[in-house]
Amino acid sequence: MTSNTTPSGTFTADFRAEFDASTGQLLRQQFVWFAGITGVAGLLFCAYDLTIHFAGTTLIRRIFTSLPSEKADQAFPWMAVAFTLAFVGAHVAAITAVTTRPYTAKGVELLTIGLVLFDSIAQMLVRRMGIVPEIGFGAWGSMWTHTLAAIFLPWTNWQAVRAALALWGAYALITVTYRDAEWSTKLLRIGFFPVLTSPGVFIAWLKHSRRYEQHKMTFFQRRYADVRRELVDARRIHEALFPPQKVTQHLRFSYEYEPMRQIGGDYLYANWFGPRGRHEDTLNVVLMDVTGHGIPAALTVNRLHGELERVFAENPEIPPGEVLELLNRYVHLTLATHSVFVTALCLKVDILGNKVEYASGGHPPAFLRTVDGKIHELPSTTFVLGACGGREFDPDPRSVHFGPGDVLIAYTDGAIEARDRMGKMLGIKGVQKLVAFGSPDAGGGWTRTLRSAVEGHRHGPPADDTLVVEIARVLHA
Repeated sequence: MTSNTTPSGTFTADFRAEFDASTGQLLRQQFVWFAGITGVAGLLFCAYDLTIHFAGTTLIRRIFTSLPSEKADQAFPWMAVAFTLAFVGAHVAAITAVTTRPYTAKGVELLTIGLVLFDSIAQMLVRRMGIVPEIGFGAWGSMWTHTLAAIFLPWTNWQAVRAALALWGAYALITVTYRDAEWSTKLLRIGFFPVLTSPGVFIAWLKHSRRYEQHKMTFFQRRYADVRRELVDARRIHEALFPPQKVTQHLRFSYEYEPMRQIGGDYLYANWFGPRGRHEDTLNVVLMDVTGHGIPAALTVNRLHGELERVFAENPEIPPGEVLELLNRYVHLTLATHSVFVTALCLKVDILGNKVEYASGGHPPAFLRTVDGKIHELPSTTFVLGACGGREFDPDPRSVHFGPGDVLIAYTDGAIEARDRMGKMLGIKGVQKLVAFGSPDAGGGWTRTLRSAVEGHRHGPPADDTLVVEIARVLHA
């Protein structure tokens, strides 16, 4: 026996469990009403029989045809009272059993079918004994009981069919046993009986379908609200992994992040390190973009965050090329088998040496704008992380000058893939023009400038996560 442990299977199991629990509770409540109404109706029919008897129609004579009329008159009241007590007693016992014992929904279903079968058999037997055929006993009484059960009880169409089959079998047995008609007539009656229970089956199907759809809508609305709350919490935890923005005596580090959904697959890691206890001389930055969006990408980011923490904890001075190589090995061994790949840009800003070392694995090119307005492109130096492993992967690290007044701007592909009304992307050239001819926002710097340009160019909601990073050398007077 196998079990479905997929998320969709778990989701379906949760829905089914809630629906079954709701059905069981409703079945108990409605069963009490059904048993009470049919019990009172049966009591009224018995009272009607007694009234007919004392009005002059001695029905018991038709049953005990061998008894003299005076003996039959004496026997009828006792038979009627005994039948009444048995009928009402069965209904009271059923109600007591459901309300006092912890029956499962299946148990209540069987008890319900049993009570319907009891009522119908009682009516069939009374009809065969000759009691007032015009008030609807017999097969028509079974139809009435079955239809009433379908109206009151939360039956499925299959439960209604099972009850109808049980009634059909009882009716066939009683019809065959009594010698009141030819065999052709009996077979005709037995064959016609399923038609009498078809209204109850249709009513059960209609009610169950509507209740199922209503419950599904309520379930999905509640589950959607739960997921929304969970995503808010997940986003708070996810964004807590991002480093704090920081301005020091020599460096300004800032960024802006806009996930496509509540949480996304873009991530930024920063680690400050410096010799002689000065932790502001060197800044390590890793900018990553995981394939995919939403929760799966965010879960991948969490794993990569843990790997980066380990890497820099073991070697705070590790160069960008080695960081990229270790990340590629991790992605290749653990994520690539699931078709998850990562682009990454690893930077080491050395303030004392006035340089930036970098290695880029398939990431969009960063741009370095010097103090005199010149633009230098920092292109990708190797493959996307996870595409290959071992000796095939060469990080090919590089170094560029990064002096006071220079600014380095990096981003993820959500910025360059923003499309306008005509479907044209902003593109790498568009970002390069913004860096070359634009100016930093007075309040938010280059990150705000680039983010505003992306939003102005984009038509409609974002199609990808967008992360913009600025690392600027402070220009002292």
